[in-house]
Parts: sequence; C-alpha cells; structure tokens
Amino acid sequence: MKPFRFVVKDLFYSILIISNFFLCVQAQDSPDKRPPQNTPQLSALDQSFNSLNEEFRKLYREQTKAIMDEIPLILIVSGDSVTALSGQSRTLYLLPNIYTEIKASLHSVLGFQGLMVKLSGNIDDAQWQKAIHYSKYLSELLILIPQTTAQQKTKQLTIEFVTLIKKATDEFIKQKQVNENQVQAVLTKVRPIILNVAKDIGQESAESLKAILVSIQAKTSKSDWDRTIAVIPGPITARLNNLNVAVTASVMGRELLGKRIFYSENVYDEAGIISYIEMLMRDKKLSVMLFDDPYRMWRDLLADTSTTIIETDFFTPLAK
Repeated sequence: MKPFRFVVKDLFYSILIISNFFLCVQAQDSPDKRPPQNTPQLSALDQSFNSLNEEFRKLYREQTKAIMDEIPLILIVSGDSVTALSGQSRTLYLLPNIYTEIKASLHSVLGFQGLMVKLSGNIDDAQWQKAIHYSKYLSELLILIPQTTAQQKTKQLTIEFVTLIKKATDEFIKQKQVNENQVQAVLTKVRPIILNVAKDIGQESAESLKAILVSIQAKTSKSDWDRTIAVIPGPITARLNNLNVAVTASVMGRELLGKRIFYSENVYDEAGIISYIEMLMRDKKLSVMLFDDPYRMWRDLLADTSTTIIETDFFTPLAK
C-alpha cells in the first residue's frame, strides 16, 4: 500500500486538474484584509527616485489605447464561458454547467480528508459535531446529484463515491474515532471512481469548448483571427496541463502558446485580464523597439545574469 501522503497527492492531483474549469473565488486578499507589512522607512533620496519612477511608468502607459486598438479580438476562456471582446462589442458564450454542478461532490473529498485528519485521535465532542454536520451535507448532496445535467454514467459514479464517503463518515462518527490509515483506505477506494468522473467531465467539457471556439473562428476573418489573443485565467497555484489552454491551442495553434495564448495565474475578473493583456502588449512593443526581440521584456530584466547561474531558460512550475 502506498504511503498516505502519496495516495492523497494522487487523488487530489486529479481533482485539482479539473478544478481549473471553474474559478469562483478571488485568490487575492483585498488590501484591507492583508496583514500589515514591515516596510522600511524610505530616505528622501529613495522617495524621490520612487516618485520619478512612477511618473515614467505613467508615461509608458500613455500608448496603451493605441496598442490595444490593434487587437481585433480578445477571447477570455474561463471555466463556465468564453467572452469575445471586439472593439466595443462583448459576446458571451456559455459552456455547459456540468462541472459546476458536480464540483461540490468532488470537493466533498477535500472536506472528508481535511476533517478526518483533524479528528484523528480526537475525542472532543465539539469537533465530532463537525463530522455530524458534514454527514448531513453529504445527504443533501446525494439528493441534488440526480437533478444535475450530467450524463447518467457520471451521476452514478458521483453518487457511488459520495455514498462511500458518507458510509465511512457515519461509521467513524458511531465509533467516535478515526486514524489516518482508515482515512487512507477510504481515499484509496474512491480514487478510481473520481478519476473516471474527471475523465468523463473533461472529455465533455473539451468538446463543448472546442465547438464554441471553432464557431467564433468561423465568424472571424482570417486577418483578424491571425491577430486574436486568448487568455485563460488560472488559480493562484498555476498548474500544468490546463484543459482550457489545451483546447484553445488545438483550435488556434499550439505554436501560439505563450505568444497569443496566455495562461494568467491569479487573475479572475475581466478588468484584470484586460490590464494583463495591456501590460503584455506594451512590453512587446518596447521589446521590438529597444531590443529588436519581441519577447525580451517578457523575461526578467536581469535574465542575462541568471543564465550565468543556471545555464538554461527556466520558469519554475509546481513539481509533477
């Protein structure tokens, strides 16, 4: 049997991959919620430099509108829709709601693992009340799953793994004890079922998204399509092999990844995505004019020094 941490890692990796379809929360805290920062007191000289730096950056942004006017079409490919922006026109294409409906069921596994690990060796009545509430949530879930628009097979598999988790939870509540080996055994049992659910939802989602992108392409002139930019919002922890990125690249061209197809971490609202594109396009224009290299400003300004330390290009993704 695999060690507990590896079973959990394999299971959660499958859940986290498909979680990229639905982005429902802002990952960044608002400024008033962030803890106070220990910032050093700036000298008068540093304050002067900072003030000048900000003025220079404002001037740099003066060109933004002219640059953005050169982009005929922007596609924002999110978990539940594709937004097409062209000039003042904004068209929303909704994706099927399947993953949104099943998401709570998938996340019930996260709740199970987190709660039961905390209850391991714990006999406090107040803590076990949380397990009783969790079991009630699972009962609600089992009533809702048949009402979803998912395929019958997906519904059956989802009911199967939620039922397994509920039975285990109720048994732990009855015994008022649980250990990590027992939690591992339950997660091992539900893992193949969740992987099948993920595969089914992934395939259906990919087909729906591709159909929308192909229909947009059919309505767009070749000259405009060849200048179209697509942005796929991602979570604060950027993940490998995002499905929406893969589908977009299959329609627009894999060679455009990182050039006109961008995976933007920790940006969720439309204004933030537009600001992100504006920054990329300003930097690209400067790169051409200053460095005769359209992508130089997309590398760190001090990249030439870093390559003397690590003699290759690198971008640090999470381990796989």
